[in-house]
Amino acid sequence: GRYVPDTEDEKLRDGSYRKPLKGQTYEQWMLHVTTKVVGTEVNVQLSDFTLQNHKMHLLDPKIMSHPEFKLIKDTVCKDVSDIACAEVLHTTNRYWWRLVGRRHDVQSWAPDHRNYCDIKGSINPNLTRKFPGNLRTAESWVATILNDKAPLLLPDVALFMTPDDVSSLPYVQLAGWIENPKVVGTKLTHSLKEVVVWQHPPVIEVYNVREHGRRMLRVLEYTSNMSLCLHEVAGEPYPDRVSGILSLSAGIPMTTTSPAPTLIVTRSLSSKLGTQTLIPSRFLAGVLPTALVEKYIFWQGEDDNLIGEEMLSVVEDSKGPHSAGALTRLKVTLVKSPDVDKTGFCNSSADALVQRFPVMNASPEVEVLDVNRPVHTLLNVLAAPPSSLLKRLGMLLSRLDNLSHVLVWSETKMRADQHACTIDLVELPRVKLSFKSKRIETISGKVEHRLYSNDHDGLYISTSSDARDVAERLFGNVAHFIVLQNADNDLFVLVPGCALPRRLHQDGSHLSVQIILDRRNQEWIDNMGEIRCYLYPVHNCRAFLMTPSLASSMYLMVLYFITGAYQDVFRMVESCVSEELSAEELQIFNQLEFLGNDNHPDAHACRLKLSAITVGLGLGENSMKCPWDIRSELIEYVRKHSFVSSACRLSSAEEILLLKLAKGDKLPLSLLNRKAFVTAVDNLAQLAPGDYATVKLGVQKIAPFHNFDSGPDETILRDPKNTMMGSKLFGSAYSRTDQEQLAFGGQKALEFINSMVTSGYEISSGSYGFPLLYDLLVGITPLKLHPSDRTHNWGRLFVRLLPSAEFSKKKAEMSLLRILSENPTLASHPHIPKLELDSGMNKFKGMFKGNDAVSRLLADCHDFLRKDSVRPLIRGPDVYRECESQSTIVLKPPESFTRHRLWVVPRVADYSQSEFELDVQNCAAVNIPLSQLKAFASRPLSPINVDAFVRFLSRVDSRLPHVSISQAIEPPRRTALSRRRCNK
Repeated sequence: GRYVPDTEDEKLRDGSYRKPLKGQTYEQWMLHVTTKVVGTEVNVQLSDFTLQNHKMHLLDPKIMSHPEFKLIKDTVCKDVSDIACAEVLHTTNRYWWRLVGRRHDVQSWAPDHRNYCDIKGSINPNLTRKFPGNLRTAESWVATILNDKAPLLLPDVALFMTPDDVSSLPYVQLAGWIENPKVVGTKLTHSLKEVVVWQHPPVIEVYNVREHGRRMLRVLEYTSNMSLCLHEVAGEPYPDRVSGILSLSAGIPMTTTSPAPTLIVTRSLSSKLGTQTLIPSRFLAGVLPTALVEKYIFWQGEDDNLIGEEMLSVVEDSKGPHSAGALTRLKVTLVKSPDVDKTGFCNSSADALVQRFPVMNASPEVEVLDVNRPVHTLLNVLAAPPSSLLKRLGMLLSRLDNLSHVLVWSETKMRADQHACTIDLVELPRVKLSFKSKRIETISGKVEHRLYSNDHDGLYISTSSDARDVAERLFGNVAHFIVLQNADNDLFVLVPGCALPRRLHQDGSHLSVQIILDRRNQEWIDNMGEIRCYLYPVHNCRAFLMTPSLASSMYLMVLYFITGAYQDVFRMVESCVSEELSAEELQIFNQLEFLGNDNHPDAHACRLKLSAITVGLGLGENSMKCPWDIRSELIEYVRKHSFVSSACRLSSAEEILLLKLAKGDKLPLSLLNRKAFVTAVDNLAQLAPGDYATVKLGVQKIAPFHNFDSGPDETILRDPKNTMMGSKLFGSAYSRTDQEQLAFGGQKALEFINSMVTSGYEISSGSYGFPLLYDLLVGITPLKLHPSDRTHNWGRLFVRLLPSAEFSKKKAEMSLLRILSENPTLASHPHIPKLELDSGMNKFKGMFKGNDAVSRLLADCHDFLRKDSVRPLIRGPDVYRECESQSTIVLKPPESFTRHRLWVVPRVADYSQSEFELDVQNCAAVNIPLSQLKAFASRPLSPINVDAFVRFLSRVDSRLPHVSISQAIEPPRRTALSRRRCNK
């Protein structure tokens, strides 16, 4: 009446465990067979369940709330609040419980307080070469990628790599210790870091090596390129460059580890499967694509291979609850390296063969394969050779989504890794796209393998360079798209809509037109619905795109705005309007708020155009409410109007409307003048020939200011004794600076300039006054920052920077400085007087007698400048008339558009016109026959008798439905579009 499960030891099932061992007493035998050998036992005679003689109890709630346990809770014990368990083993560092009737075990490990840095073998013993020393010539790619980034990512960390040649390998692995922050009570002084550097394209990944149930496993902490990483690291992405390539980085590479308790979950479903250990998803990050890690739960068997069981999404209908979609199961077979790890720190390496098997049921115990569906093998894009088809395809698909959500499968039966195979299926689960490979034989007999879209019938990925050129011309700086085409060579541009676009913010030195894509924003993705990409047909003329929906138009408009294609934005504004927006459309429209710091003149025009178009569309939550202030935008638009391109100029009617919408009690003077001016321009057409309109403008009082170049100052020539007392007093304290320190430039000269500017120099200053300025102008003090600098230029600059209270005085000192500033030839005259400084007490004696150094210099300069040979050389400053505000403007009707260029607004007002006005006189110089000009204004193809080749069909002939009343009153633009389609 005693039973044990078949997952117990085989000796328990055949009864051989009951045979006594040699030398074993009866008491020892009885203890052995009743307690130590038997794990789980059900005694039907006593109605008792024991686990190595331990009684049952409820599992600790802390264990049930653990993240690792939550992964299996829905499949093992769904809708159960309490779980019965029995203790298997209790040691110093581990508690081991078995879940009753679940065939699952949980083991709770205490934190490991050992200092791994002191343990030999904790770092891979094969990594013995210190980076970057002893690199071979062909291995220079490692230094090119890592040399500049390693000190920033892992400061003060010595990295070690394998001594083997890695020149042709797709990646190289390095490891090193980073010092932990000092914490009282912990022995863990360092954390082990592993760095993986990919060669083509250059990508850096940083891992933390963590203890988990006394096993050492890796956790991805940082990637330099989210687009080319198999895992999307948590945290806000930020732009960075690796080897000159701009990409989005994510994560913190300097993070460290600390001892923490861990929970191990195992199961023993059958004797065939053996014991399987749950592998948490964080330890597979960067090893398997996130699309698979998020979809499957992985268990590692006793042979170290992994099995991924699909997380079922259950739906309920008339058939009852069942799984949604076809079931699959992943099998990861490890191809281990011949090296045996003897360290016990998980330093062995292996390649993985990842295969997806179609199954009929979700039972983990019994696997029933679906023979009607193929087995797929996952291909590694990152490890593919740089010029291979797989690598080129992977880089192309990375435009649609990160490689963490790009799955490339092969149906080739593979027994090992590195096996030649075909590319048969491509899946992008987040974008909800997939492509199937098909073998096509063209009319010319050429055989091609194309990737056809499973979601857009008849379209396949175009590999034509001409098609790519057409798309790039139409999209400009937008790069996240692929080109599709059909059998008729029609082109379509596919853009992922689940990527939230934003502008790359730089240091503000210039406007960035670089797009960064947030592909992880779940709220944005959820609002997209089932269709998560936009397909833009390219017109047969290859000159423009067609937008099939409002959301696609708005998304393209936002992309154009981010990349600075303002003329395209302005043209699209009128087609991006609706009274009520869906959640998808609203989130796209809201992105315009983050472009409010774009101060380009055309950007102001685009925002104002959108404000004018959306007037009166409602005030609901889902209406188009522009998030900017019309008043502020108008002020900037008026200020920059002369720089607005012709394609983005607002018409006079639009400006008048916007001026009425500008909020505020009173418009600023600039807008009031603009309103008067625009209103007058709008009424010019009503004037009789020869009449004119006078516009009165408000005048803003200009703040008074002192003009340095107000006119010549000849005080030094007329009255040299009209001097400043301060210049004599403080001039006696002047001493020349060491010429060698200033003449050679560099830091000494820069410090001198900073000291002079910050001290607030003036003419009466002792150190930086009139004597120094005079010495600079005549070249006595050779101040230079650059060897090619001219000392006179520095003196002239400092003279013009004197306070207005100084240069506005008509004194001899200022007059002399002005004349020498404007006459460099005179300042370098060989006979110009030099400032001769007194020494000792002579400085003060001469000052009271009127014979000081400054007085002597002024007198000598007076005599020098009045010489007949010198006086003609004196040139006065250029005097300009000060600006005065204009109070009136006289406007006349323009005789031609070239006369008022800023008012030319090239705009097609009505695309549905059957006839257009054409000025024959302006076209006379082109030498086109009058009959052809008339035809061009009405029916351009009439000269070739187009009626002989065209037959007009009615709706009945075209098998089109009757037009309802609601359709008959559609806007003219849509009606004309329908007519053109019918006429085709």
